[in-house]
Amino acid sequence: MSALPTERTPLVQDSSTTDDVTPAEEEKLHYNLAGLSRGSFWILCISVWMCAFLGAFDGTVVATLLGSISSSFYATNLSSWLGTSYMLTVCCFTPIYGRLCNIIGRQTTMLIALTIFGVGNALCAVAPSMKFLIAARAFAGLGGGGLATTGSTIMSDLVPITHRGIFQGYANIMFGLGGALGAPIGGFINDYLGWRWAFLFQIPVFVFAFIMIYFKVRYTVAEKVGGPGDQTAWQALKRIDFAGSLLLAGWVGAGLIAVSLKTNSTAADAYSWSDPTIVGLFVASGVLFIVFLFVELRFAAEPVMPFELLHRPTPVAIAINNFLISIAMYSVLYSVPLFLTAVRQMSSANAGGHMMPSSLAGTIGSIGVGFMVRHTGRYYWLTIWTGAAAILGTALMATWSVDTPDHMFWWNMTPFTFSMGAVTTLTVVALIADVGREHVAVATSLSYVFRTTGQVLGVSLTGALTQAILQKQLSERITGPGAEETIALIRESSDAIQNLPPAIKAAAIASYDKAIHAVFVVCVVVCVLQLLVVLGVKEVNMLPPPVSKPDDEAEETV
Repeated sequence: MSALPTERTPLVQDSSTTDDVTPAEEEKLHYNLAGLSRGSFWILCISVWMCAFLGAFDGTVVATLLGSISSSFYATNLSSWLGTSYMLTVCCFTPIYGRLCNIIGRQTTMLIALTIFGVGNALCAVAPSMKFLIAARAFAGLGGGGLATTGSTIMSDLVPITHRGIFQGYANIMFGLGGALGAPIGGFINDYLGWRWAFLFQIPVFVFAFIMIYFKVRYTVAEKVGGPGDQTAWQALKRIDFAGSLLLAGWVGAGLIAVSLKTNSTAADAYSWSDPTIVGLFVASGVLFIVFLFVELRFAAEPVMPFELLHRPTPVAIAINNFLISIAMYSVLYSVPLFLTAVRQMSSANAGGHMMPSSLAGTIGSIGVGFMVRHTGRYYWLTIWTGAAAILGTALMATWSVDTPDHMFWWNMTPFTFSMGAVTTLTVVALIADVGREHVAVATSLSYVFRTTGQVLGVSLTGALTQAILQKQLSERITGPGAEETIALIRESSDAIQNLPPAIKAAAIASYDKAIHAVFVVCVVVCVLQLLVVLGVKEVNMLPPPVSKPDDEAEETV
């Protein structure tokens, strides 16, 4: 008699566990869902994928409207913090959700994440100031990280590892759709209704997703985290590495604030690298990092950073690769819209439309390699070749200028985003194949920690580099009476460029061109490094060994 299904029991059973399964019977196994009907299974999947759609849509909307939002508050010099604040909280609190899934269940965890995310976006819509908006984005990030982690956990419950790539492809379609629609819809709403409606527009979708999750993501947890079924919730809660998460937020945040204060301030209140505030923040970051390592290695029962995997070459290579591709991905995501609006003087809607092909290319890359790996069981050379496509894409973007033909903006990003979608999927497959099924949860946590840390640094350092070069270029090009005020206006509001006198307008556009060009060059270097790092991945053939024939049948064949 088989055991009763639990939340940890794959709802879609692996056909390898069944003898003499015909193709038709194997297809049926996809819907033998521990009592769930075929329709309920797909509704459950759609409920989870809708959360992925929301996360991608929201991220693309904010990236596309970065210039318009910050310009409305005359705080373009703080615009990078709209992305940095969100990604910082995502980075620091994402690992906690993996533990909460085992303590309070997948459904409750997803509802908590969705509620925090929705409330944060509602606060963004009514933000009275740039600082309030940055804080609201940070609050939304507390829930945003949980959407991805919990959704991934639920999908692991639903399907066996052999079919995970295919169902991940379906999830990537929703994620890519959210990313593709976020830019044009956000730009259209901004141009005709104002940027606040881009956040208000999402609230009905949050409510619908909440209802779907509440009624459809329902299956019980048979045991608490840590194994023993009689473990209390308080005992399980103490295993969550809150100290590690807070220390991670501390040392990353202190470093980011130091860089931002140095490079994102106006000429009137600029900090030098030797300023006591900047030095103190860097020192605090270093001290907190040492304390973080000490706590993680000595005291944490379930460390937010799974160090036990870092002595193996493949997890280390993949962790560094994910860190680098995240830096490149978010640098491009936040720089291309600014280039199109500030340098090419496009509207937000037009700039968003130019990003649609690249969003679709990322989805195609992820799904395509998923099916190839499913049929070949190989991923090493596929990772190399798709990783090389990122270098091509960033090299093309590095050639952009004021005089670049418009058609190049439509397709130049596609090799890069195709590569990012493919490499992200392939490195997850490689990681799971290397560490084994028993370490999948820890390995996934490792990947998310490095990926989200790279996202934070990508957004913040991109803004820092852009503002530093912009300040230098503007100071050289604009001189004379009122120059400092004009430079401050240009840095604070890219939209103000349209209303400047022709000579100053040309200087402002050329300065933005130089600043963003430097970001694209850095992205080329980062993409080269991620390709070199991924060479250290060891391939594991995931295809099952051929079934040997019985001796008597073999003799008869001979």
